[in-house]
Amino acid sequence: MGTHLETQTIENDFTIGVTFRHSARAAEFRCNHLDLRVGDSCVVDTERGPCIGTVNRSRIKAEGRRCHKQLRNVLRKASPRDLEVDMRNIEKEKEIYRGARQKIQEYRIRMKLSQVEVTFDEKRAIIYFTSEDRVDFREMVKHLAAECNVRIEMRQVGVRDEAKQLGGHGICGFKLCCSSFLQDFAPVSIKMAKDQNLSLNPVKISGVCGRLMCCLTYEQDFYKEMQKIVPRTGKTVITPEGRGKVLVADFLRQRVTVMVEGEKGIMVFEAAQVQLAFPPQQQQQGKRPGSPQQQQDGKRRDRDNRDRDRGPRPPHDAQPPREAPPRPPVAEKDLPPEQLIKELEAHGDNGNGDDNGDNGSNGDTAAH
Repeated sequence: MGTHLETQTIENDFTIGVTFRHSARAAEFRCNHLDLRVGDSCVVDTERGPCIGTVNRSRIKAEGRRCHKQLRNVLRKASPRDLEVDMRNIEKEKEIYRGARQKIQEYRIRMKLSQVEVTFDEKRAIIYFTSEDRVDFREMVKHLAAECNVRIEMRQVGVRDEAKQLGGHGICGFKLCCSSFLQDFAPVSIKMAKDQNLSLNPVKISGVCGRLMCCLTYEQDFYKEMQKIVPRTGKTVITPEGRGKVLVADFLRQRVTVMVEGEKGIMVFEAAQVQLAFPPQQQQQGKRPGSPQQQQDGKRRDRDNRDRDRGPRPPHDAQPPREAPPRPPVAEKDLPPEQLIKELEAHGDNGNGDDNGDNGSNGDTAAH
C-alpha cells in the first residue's frame, strides 16, 4: 500500500459501473458512444480480452475526476448472439466444475474448488481453488483438459481473495468490504481485538472467510492514541477519591470505572482525573546513574554475571559444540482466529501475530 499510484484526469468522459459473474466488485468503464441503463448486458474490453458483464451503475459524466488506473471502454451492448455465448459458457463452467470435483476426489488432492470461469472466446477455462499447501495437479489438469476439450488454467487464491470474488454480507449486514471498496488487504492481528476490548471469541471477530475481520484495522489508530490517555483494565491508578484498580476502560467516552480501595466501592472518573500509580520509569538510554566509579563497578558486575551464566570456558583445542540447525519460523500469516488466540494465551500478552490473510493469489498457476 506504500507504492505510489499514478493518477490521470478523466476529461469529458461518460462512465458506467459493470459487474461480472465471477467477481463481486464492480469495475468502471468508458461508454461515451452508448446509452446503457442499469441491468443491461454489455461486452467490455478487459486485460484478458472481451468479457460480458451487467451494468450496475447508470451512466454519469466524470469530468475532471482523478483516476488511479487506465479506464477501458465498453465495446458494445450485448447482442442476442453474445447472450447465447454467455449461456453456453455457463453450462460449460458447470460441466468443468463437476468434472474437477470428481478428479479431485479421484486423485485425492488436498484442495478446495472455488469456481470456474470460461473466457468469452470459449478457448480457456480458469479454475480457482484454495489450498493450505502447494499441490500437484498436473495429472488432473491433463485428463480434465482432454475430457472437456478446452485449455485449463489452475489458479490458487487465498481464502480472503475467495471471499472477495464470491461476495456476500458480513455480520454487520452490509456488503463485504473486500468485495465493495477495499483495494488491498491490510495486516490484521489478534492484538487489535485486544486493544479494542473486543471479546476474543472466534465467532465474533472472524469474517466469512474464516480469518480476522478486516474492519479491525479501521479504528486501530484511534485506540492506540486512547491507550496513551486512558489507563487500561487492571491497572492501579490514583483518583481524587484514593487509590484503586481499573475495572472498565471506556476509550470512546474517555472514562474509567475504578474499584476504589476502602468502603467507597466502584466509581466512574474522567481519564484526565486519574493517573497511574506506577508510571513507567523514564530512564536515559545509554547512561548509568551514579559516579564514573559506580558505572565501572556496574559494568564489571554485569560482565561477571554473564560469565557465570555461560559456565566454564572450554580449552582452546576443544572442538566447539555443534549447534542445532535453526528451526524455521512459524508462519503467522493466514491463520484462523482460533489458532491465533491459542498462541496468544500460550505466549502471554504479546499478541503480535499477524493474520495478514492473502494479499493476492499465491501465484500457483498451470495451463494445459
